[in-house]
Amino acid sequence: MTGQAITDPAAAQVFYRKWRPSNFSQLVGQEHVSTTLRQAIRQGRVSHSYLFCGPRGSGKTTTARIIAKAVNCLDVQDGDPCDACTNCRSINAGQFMDIIELDAASNRGIDEMRDIREKVNFAPAQGQRKVYIIDEAHMLTDAASNAFLKTLEEPPPHVIFVLCTTEVHKILPTIISRCQRFDFRRIASELIYGRLADITEAEGVSVDPEALRLVARHASGSLRDAENLLEQLVVSSADGVTLKQVEELLGLGNGESSLELVKYLVMGNTSAALTAVNRAAWGGTDLRQLHKQTTELLRAVMHLQWGSEDAVDLSDDVTAQLKELVGNLPPWRIVRGLKIWGDVNMRYDAPSTLPLELAVVEICEDTAPPAAQPAPAAPPARSAAPAPSTQTGRSPRGGTGAAPPPQRRAADEGQPTGQRRTAPDPGPISELGVQWLAAVKVLGRHKGKKYNLGALLRDCKANAVSLDGNTLVLGFSNKANLERMQEEMEDPGSRRQVSEAVADSFGATYELRLTLANGTGATANTAKTAQQSSLVRTALGMGARVLEEIEE
Repeated sequence: MTGQAITDPAAAQVFYRKWRPSNFSQLVGQEHVSTTLRQAIRQGRVSHSYLFCGPRGSGKTTTARIIAKAVNCLDVQDGDPCDACTNCRSINAGQFMDIIELDAASNRGIDEMRDIREKVNFAPAQGQRKVYIIDEAHMLTDAASNAFLKTLEEPPPHVIFVLCTTEVHKILPTIISRCQRFDFRRIASELIYGRLADITEAEGVSVDPEALRLVARHASGSLRDAENLLEQLVVSSADGVTLKQVEELLGLGNGESSLELVKYLVMGNTSAALTAVNRAAWGGTDLRQLHKQTTELLRAVMHLQWGSEDAVDLSDDVTAQLKELVGNLPPWRIVRGLKIWGDVNMRYDAPSTLPLELAVVEICEDTAPPAAQPAPAAPPARSAAPAPSTQTGRSPRGGTGAAPPPQRRAADEGQPTGQRRTAPDPGPISELGVQWLAAVKVLGRHKGKKYNLGALLRDCKANAVSLDGNTLVLGFSNKANLERMQEEMEDPGSRRQVSEAVADSFGATYELRLTLANGTGATANTAKTAQQSSLVRTALGMGARVLEEIEE
């Protein structure tokens, strides 16, 4: 049901005022509020103070005005005002003296509250009850709130207070305890769509249904925002509103750009995804809207992956294209991509594509196998003087050039001249490696005794992780990082953080063994080995040399 239009011969009214609900039955999406209040008015058990809290555009002030009209209506119809009596017509025209609306943002001081306290004792001038509607009540100062407490708790019988706020946590608990509280919810996009369809039919304008659905989704639960946007579209489009016009007004560009970007992200195509971001930016697309729309599509992919299609509010064509992506994708890839993309902060960097580009690279590189890296050669067991060079034309002193490092000589030995040795492809990351990457990402936010735990453990590649019974073997590429991690594992706090992250990621508790990627190393939970490692490092710092390593 649509609200009754309130005509103003002097000036045309905006949609959200013209089509504002005039009784409880016209409220959209707040049945839990309207049912209770209508019953209270029907039984004559209206409270002396109400607190309406919830997001903007959800109907708080409108409901307060309906209460004010119902308690002063001369012919109440089943709890609803009649909209036909003298008082109702006067209230609809804004000429009723016994309804006082205050904006607490500009009337927030103690003097304004004292003024209310002095005037509440005066009898109503026109109706039966005097109603004070205080909007943005959280803006009242503490002094003003305290001065208002006694009046709010025990007002004269002819006075009703209605406090409206979007930030109820900022209101004093003593005020909340003196009011009947109603929490308004965000309005579902389907309900907003139905309301907008009623308005366009009553106004006699032509709007594409898909355009209305996009307006409803973009309003994010605020009916007032949706009505304002609809009016802007109707005014700018004399021949009817199309989906393309809505996308242009919202800065979305071509809706296919975000869908194309989502496909590249979940497939791990870094180059194509970066190109899609920059093509949208060059085409004038609002990057904030691109980020928001891509997030919604990634969320839809996640719901489709787990069979929750009812939660997806998209067109059938888009939903069908997203379903094609779901079949061949591992679930962890979608969840990780949604987390990384959702963490992008576009609040301050909207003109720049860099935040989105960094997110693209992180998502795609996480889902693709890492680049092959050669394993470091094992350190020699005994430190000795370097042997003379045996290569023709190269000597330790002078010659045509410096001798290559021992590791390079050992790696190149037996290779044909002029060919570069390449490391074997480690292959796709196993499920064990994926779980390890998730644990490393969590530990990136934790600092141990001296070092960032995630930074150290990042040296342990996903393909270098293995299970040995109930022991998780972590192969490090760099010996220095291995020794630093061994030092961190001596600290109980660091060891606990690593164990908890591993348990959360793997779903089981494991012992940890730290080792070099070639198989040598030490066990992380062996206190004696870790202690010896610390002593050895101290000795090396004082100028000592390692002559021999003996296993006991």
